[in-house]
Amino acid sequence: MSKQVHVQIGLNGLPIRIFRDKSWRDLPKDQVQIMDKAHAVYAIRAQVWDRCETEDGWYECERCGRLIGWDSFEMNEKIPKGSGGEVSMDNCEALCHPCHQGNPDSAHGNRRWHTAKIKS
Repeated sequence: MSKQVHVQIGLNGLPIRIFRDKSWRDLPKDQVQIMDKAHAVYAIRAQVWDRCETEDGWYECERCGRLIGWDSFEMNEKIPKGSGGEVSMDNCEALCHPCHQGNPDSAHGNRRWHTAKIKS
């Protein structure tokens, strides 16, 4: 069994936020559940994916509009977890690889391995 987390439940009955602190105590009890973290992350990821569907049934990067697939899209936290962000519908976006980490101006800068920068 993986870690259990407190989540906020949306109107659709699915988790929309994983709490990083005890602020879940401020919500009505019917809006908070405890669930497996992996399940909660997957459910939020699926909703972020659904949000980027076009009227034509395609899925587009929420930053540049490039077509993406379920197996190729990358979920990005606008405010990183290390900076106090959380996995939530409000803080996450579906990005293509170039917008997430494949270009110098991407969300995380270019993370490709640069062997030319290694000095002996």
